[in-house]
Amino acid sequence: MSIKLAALSGWLKQMLQPPHRVWKQTFEDGEAVIELRHPFFIWLMLGLFILYFFMPVRMLVICMVSLVGVFVSGYGWARSLAANIYATRTLRYAAIQVGDELEEDILLRNIGWLPALWIGVEDHSDFPAYSIRVVRALDGISKAEWRLRLICTQRGIFSLGPWEWVSSDPFGLFQIRRSYTNSQKMVVYPPMAFIPAEMLPHGKELGDLRPLNQPLVSESMQVTHTRLYQPGDPLRRIHWRTTARQNKPYVKVFDPESASRIWLIPDLDPAVHYTSPIKSENWQDSSEETLILLLSALASHLLNEHRAVGLFAGVDPPQVLMPQRGPAILWDILAALAPLHTTQLQPFTETLLHASQVISSRDLVIVVTPSLQSQWLYSLAQLTRSFSGSEAWAFILDPQSFGMPGNTNQVPGLAASLGIGTRIVQRGDIQPLLGGLGALRRWEFMTLATGRVVVRNKPRLAEEWESVRVEKWQ
Repeated sequence: MSIKLAALSGWLKQMLQPPHRVWKQTFEDGEAVIELRHPFFIWLMLGLFILYFFMPVRMLVICMVSLVGVFVSGYGWARSLAANIYATRTLRYAAIQVGDELEEDILLRNIGWLPALWIGVEDHSDFPAYSIRVVRALDGISKAEWRLRLICTQRGIFSLGPWEWVSSDPFGLFQIRRSYTNSQKMVVYPPMAFIPAEMLPHGKELGDLRPLNQPLVSESMQVTHTRLYQPGDPLRRIHWRTTARQNKPYVKVFDPESASRIWLIPDLDPAVHYTSPIKSENWQDSSEETLILLLSALASHLLNEHRAVGLFAGVDPPQVLMPQRGPAILWDILAALAPLHTTQLQPFTETLLHASQVISSRDLVIVVTPSLQSQWLYSLAQLTRSFSGSEAWAFILDPQSFGMPGNTNQVPGLAASLGIGTRIVQRGDIQPLLGGLGALRRWEFMTLATGRVVVRNKPRLAEEWESVRVEKWQ
């Protein structure tokens, strides 16, 4: 008896508290649900039925039959729409870097005879300034299709989907909701940037201290360049191709391992940064975007110099990329930089403390921060032991140029006393280079002398993006 009462109370509770789900079907890519929008309609029919026992008049019978007919017709119409409307969204062209164009095709198809007076498409994608949300009408045995385009202006890891379409019967009694849970992740890499030569760090190498006529035990197997043969150089190091070309003996120079491991560490504490890029009108000039641009440019420059570059980002959990050489690691670094924002409530001193667990005192550490506090300088000196011969570099974003209070005059002197090299970066010093990762892929047309219009450039096909994604993340 108690079980029946509990079931009855649960049914009454469901009838009183919307939404009132009356039908559901699950698919591999989502589900279809029919919900009753106006439960008072049932209460009205039930009230008329009870009233008929006390007042058995023809008018009540006509009202009840009409209401039942409307209710059944509305539910049948809703079931027909749920079973016969199909929707697809197809990614035709994908974006890889800032400035590329994204393009999608949306298709709604009704294979039933009953029309959808209105059908709304709801999008839950998180691409900035992009949505497939729309309201259309769909006749029986018909389809509607359209195409959406977007030029990506912000870096990040975004998703296309999930999404759903919503409709209802002509009487507005039932709402049909068909959801699609599939989503497609897409990495929009940050743009590259040009760094003036005077801003580039010059890390110490073992060869800077004395002539290296003998191989060092700390040398790696990475050849950086060649030089003239000097007495005492081992013959096995002669580079025969250069020797034949120059008609003089040349030897291979190997990169010292102690100077080849470089760590990039950003300061993501929002307390020391300019306004959030999402809320600022000039978000591209914010300290956050300048920080990301500078890190991506430094990674590209150092990797071109055959250095092993790694990244430590103080997020939760920490984002750690161990130092590696070669162009492949650049894509990993850019993919790690793409979703970073100044939302980590963690002082930079704590970030450097956590970084000490993976960074050796022999590594070169480069930090980027707008903070003028002295605590992180001491933490950086302790991390790298700069005062004992190693080296650290700090790129300090000038707060005043970003609209924040602060004076950078005293920071370089304090940093130099701790063995830390510094560079002061003003707002606008680091400018993005659109197309730094290859030509921008977007629709461009050209008119020939005959008046014919031809395609000069087009976005990247989704199939190409899939192959690039697999190659870079395998």
